[in-house]
This record gives sequence, structure tokens and C-alpha cells, in this order.
Amino acid sequence: MTSENDPGFNSKTVYKYLSRYPATSILIPALKVGALTGTTGLLTGGVAAVLRSSPTPALFTVASGIQWFALGGTFSATRSTLLWQWDLPSPTPEERVVASSSAGGITGATVAAVFRGHRNVIPGALVFTLFGYVGQTVFNKLDARYSEQVAVDIQKEKREKKGFWNRVADMEWSPMKRLSDEEYGNMLKERLLRVEADIALVDEELEKLRLEERVTNARDENIAVAKKNGK
Repeated sequence: MTSENDPGFNSKTVYKYLSRYPATSILIPALKVGALTGTTGLLTGGVAAVLRSSPTPALFTVASGIQWFALGGTFSATRSTLLWQWDLPSPTPEERVVASSSAGGITGATVAAVFRGHRNVIPGALVFTLFGYVGQTVFNKLDARYSEQVAVDIQKEKREKKGFWNRVADMEWSPMKRLSDEEYGNMLKERLLRVEADIALVDEELEKLRLEERVTNARDENIAVAKKNGK
């Protein structure tokens, strides 16, 4: 028996836990899931009552709806509580499988104890643990396939938005390459440096020509002066 002074479990610990429990974000979705599964249970129970020729079809239908409501609501609330307790706001696929399997076992045992008796607790826990595991595994695979398809569609949309030549440049075998803004700017700078170097070379050649022209003119003037003085 646990004493009130036990630090592991007392009224303060329970109050602290319940004060942190996000009841609204867990219980309301659980009630919605329960309502959905309960409605499914009513429809299934009604069809089963007719097929089995139940002497009390209405009672059979209501009982089926209540059980399905309890299964769906309990599973949703238990699974969300486990993820919250484990502090997993963004669980991995493996963590989801563990949470769903555990929630399935707890749900199966609880509902079996309430509606079917204690003898069915262990079978119920085992069966719904398996349901939780298989269901979450299948969902993870479908979700991964859907995510891959969405990624492919996004890439396809991006390619369609590009121009024809951009798509050709992105191909591995293409001899062309699509430049980024930075690469294009660097290429322009290199070309500008080459042009400036060519201009500098042209200026040097012009300066040489001017120098030769001045030398030639000076020599011609000296010759002309010498001829004039010789006369």
C-alpha cells in the first residue's frame, strides 16, 4: 500500500500531472474519433443484427455502437497520451508504431474487461496490440509513399516552371550549364578583366606608335634643318 509520504505517488504528484495534461487537445479529438467509430459500429451492428436474426436488433445495434465508440475513443486518447507523456511532438515512424501498439493493447484490455469480462482481457490486449502494430505500419508505408509522390510532383512542377533551355541545362548529359546569379556575376567580372587587359595592351601599342611617330618627326625635322643650314 502506498503511503501519503511516498514521493513517487501522492496527491500532489497526481495534481501536478493532471494540471499539465492537455485534456482539450487529447480528449476532444478522441471524442471525435469515438463518434466516428461509434457510428460505424451502429451501422455494422444493425447489419449484423439483421443477418443473425437477433431477437433484439435495436439492443444489439446500440451495444455494438457503444463498444466501437469505446474502442475508437480509448485508442485515440491513449495513443495521444503516450506520445505526450514520452514528449514526442514529432514522433518518428518507429515511435508511432510503438505508441499505436501500446495504445491498442491498453484499449483491447480495457474494453474487453468492461464489456466481455476478465477472461477476455489478455486475448483482447493481444489482438488489439497486433491491430495497432499492423495498422500503424501500413499507414506509415502509405504516408511515406504519399510524401514521396508529393516531392516528385513538386519537383515536376518546378521543372515545368523552368524554361526549355533551363531544363536542358539541368540534364546530366547536357553540354550546357545553367549559371546561378553569383556564377554569372563572376563570369562577367572575368570578361571585364580580360577587356581591360586588352585595352591596356592597345594603349601600350598606341603609345609605342606615338613615340615612333615623334621620333620620326624629330628626325625629319633635323634632316630638314641640316639641309637648310647646308645651303
